[in-house]
Amino acid sequence: MQVHPVVEAIPPVGRGTGIDAQSELEPLPWDGAERRLNADAFCWLATVRPDGAPHVAPLFAVWSGSRAYVSSKDTARKSRNLTGDSRCVLTTDVDAAHVIVEGRGVRVSDQDTLRRASEAFEAVYGWPTTVAGDLLDAPFGAPTSGGPPYAVFEIEPETAFAFPLEGTFLPTRWRFL
Repeated sequence: MQVHPVVEAIPPVGRGTGIDAQSELEPLPWDGAERRLNADAFCWLATVRPDGAPHVAPLFAVWSGSRAYVSSKDTARKSRNLTGDSRCVLTTDVDAAHVIVEGRGVRVSDQDTLRRASEAFEAVYGWPTTVAGDLLDAPFGAPTSGGPPYAVFEIEPETAFAFPLEGTFLPTRWRFL
């Protein structure tokens, strides 16, 4: 299912912004954000620790349909955080834009969703994973990952943002209703 969120420009007009009020720049179209979310680039996931403190970690993330997917060792801090409090923020920096997705991440275990995530990880990163029960297995993982197998979390977006590094588009907000 494709989702087309409500888009709005974030007014950048003001002293020091480098964009004047008469600029002909437009907000970034949602497909531009999706393309960046599916780039072979590192992402960062911010989660909430049990004491309410933030936790941020780099990881692979992919976008498929209307959701983001991340994988994590089920004993990792980010996995434990998402299990306790689903609020999270996923960020990446691709093609002169910072893209940020705020939402909720829940662990998935159904075979169809795991296969979709596995196929997306292969397509984006060339990372060959296979569904093994309610986890993804792989012949290798990041040195700091704890090694396979991995739990998969599906992030349902609530709000997303894109901020240009250069004057190529207006700062943009998307709301998922």
